[in-house]
Amino acid sequence: MIVVTGPNGNVGTELVRMLLGDGTLPFRIAANTPSKIEALYGPDAPKTRFSFSDRSTWGPTLEGVTTLFLLFPLPHPRTARTWMLPFIEAAKAAGARHIIYLSVPTAGDTKLVPHYTVERAIEASGLPYTFLRAAFFSQNLCRDITTHAVDIAKDNEIVVPAGRGRTCFVDSRDVAEVAVQVMRNPAPHAGKAYVLTGTELLDYHQVAAIFTQVLGRPIAYNEPSFLRFWRTVGPRVTWDTLLFMTGVYWIARRGANEMMTPTLGELLGRNPRTMREFVTDYQDRFTGEAAHHWTKVQTPGARL
Repeated sequence: MIVVTGPNGNVGTELVRMLLGDGTLPFRIAANTPSKIEALYGPDAPKTRFSFSDRSTWGPTLEGVTTLFLLFPLPHPRTARTWMLPFIEAAKAAGARHIIYLSVPTAGDTKLVPHYTVERAIEASGLPYTFLRAAFFSQNLCRDITTHAVDIAKDNEIVVPAGRGRTCFVDSRDVAEVAVQVMRNPAPHAGKAYVLTGTELLDYHQVAAIFTQVLGRPIAYNEPSFLRFWRTVGPRVTWDTLLFMTGVYWIARRGANEMMTPTLGELLGRNPRTMREFVTDYQDRFTGEAAHHWTKVQTPGARL
């Protein structure tokens, strides 16, 4: 039994779609809000209510687990130890035989990153594991939690305080495809830490140019300051999301998101998806009246 945490995240969303479409791998969706899963996939989607903060949900979620797809909800140093580490031990006690952990490229050696703590705990557990250290997702430009699509749809502008820093974007669909490969045949991937990136280094002026070409209307990138970013995006997101995004874009601004590896293409046996492919496939998220609206997405950290 495969257990999927974070089913509404960048990779989790695509992973659930792939598993439902495949139909051959038994899996369970660990959902904080099962009604949302039903609305997306119908009442028969294999789901259970789950929350890292509610340990009464852990047993039913992990019953019969063999492979755990583990996602850290918006990372906080405190929850790395109070939620993630005990959950890893619970998964081991429940009989898990492999953990696929969605991590970040710097988690191997940067102790300030909460993912570092989680990775070391997984290693110490003795369970076979695969770390998917994914670069910055293209899909972050249209996620409900970031609300960037609202600015693109309404004001034809990308409001991201990354300056002229370049980012090696990765498409979450490609990362989900790798996760399914590991689920099908875990043994060759045991003990591996894959840094997964795309093949393009782009600053947001170049990203805006791609949006302009695909959407057929001018999309601007004006190198907004952090103050403008906070004033524009801040009212639409929770404080912890804003803090996390600020850190991510500060890193990008400094040019620290430029890491590129060939690993993703080697695992897929094809070229990773490009930014142009992403914008083309998701263009409805940036066009039309519906794209102007947003709902503030609550995260577990907002209640800490």
